Amino acid sequence: MRLLATILFLLSIVAPAIAGKISEPGKGVTLSYNSSLWSATLDDKDIVLSCMGETCGDDCDVVLTMTPTGLTSHEFFDRFRNEINKNTIVKASQSGLDPVVVDKPANVTVAGKEVSISSVRLKLLGSHARQWMMVEEASFGVVTLTCNSSEDEYEIARKTWLDLVKGIVGGSNLTSQ
Repeated sequence: MRLLATILFLLSIVAPAIAGKISEPGKGVTLSYNSSLWSATLDDKDIVLSCMGETCGDDCDVVLTMTPTGLTSHEFFDRFRNEINKNTIVKASQSGLDPVVVDKPANVTVAGKEVSISSVRLKLLGSHARQWMMVEEASFGVVTLTCNSSEDEYEIARKTWLDLVKGIVGGSNLTSQ
């Protein structure tokens, strides 16, 4: 299974990507994605990506969150990137998923954008799964990309998720419309 996923991933790098694009009109965020790997829908005000292959894990969600009154977008980014892990741990614990933080929130640069990336391992139906989270500052607040995969598929899927981060148009210079 893992060999097949690796082969499919390598083919996805060599094969030309079929560009898809979806926009959330309220905040003016656009996401470009490889439509041979993903299907995308707008659910309320969030973008939901469904993986159509083995190289991208399971579904991903792009959530756009407004900065609360009294904070700057950067202050909110700093708080939110730490809170997302805490909230994930609390919710997963309440659901009996035995969460373990694997990657604490760390700021990294992806395609010239400063983002925070973290991950949590969950025990789901006797096997391990991974939830991966990316938080990016935007003028209106934060953009969060949350993706899921089995532990076995995580390393391959994470590469396709990083491509999604690169496809979020505007990065830290996002502007509301």
